[in-house]
Amino acid sequence: MSSCAFFGHSEYTYLANEKKIENAILELIKSGVCCFYSGYRGNFDTICCEIVKKLRGEYPQISLTMVLSYHPDEEFRLPSCFDDSVYLLERKVPPQYAIVETNKLLVKKADIILSGVVFPFGGAYNAVTYAKKHGKDVREIDIED
Repeated sequence: MSSCAFFGHSEYTYLANEKKIENAILELIKSGVCCFYSGYRGNFDTICCEIVKKLRGEYPQISLTMVLSYHPDEEFRLPSCFDDSVYLLERKVPPQYAIVETNKLLVKKADIILSGVVFPFGGAYNAVTYAKKHGKDVREIDIED
């Protein structure tokens, strides 16, 4: 069972690329990816999660896990598109570093990284760069404006 994590910009509009993203996810499923991970922090994650949710009807073996950067409190409610959640941080991290550290742990956990990175800056860019440096299988979607 292979796994895939999504990394893309939170504020970029990916709507014109939805079909490309769906095709990339579909290709991953057909190649054996069953577990998808998302921090659910912006536009790319939202689109990917909605696509996985939609594809579950045809591919019931796939699952979607929300990756939490902060320990959930009693009021946390898992969004309906997710099957479960995971908190990867095993040590206390200052809040301003929680997302960066979670991204690094997620890169280590996932077999494949699906990248919607467009700009050479930001958290998603740093996570994908980290993945490449650590020899991960990074699949980049050719995002168009």
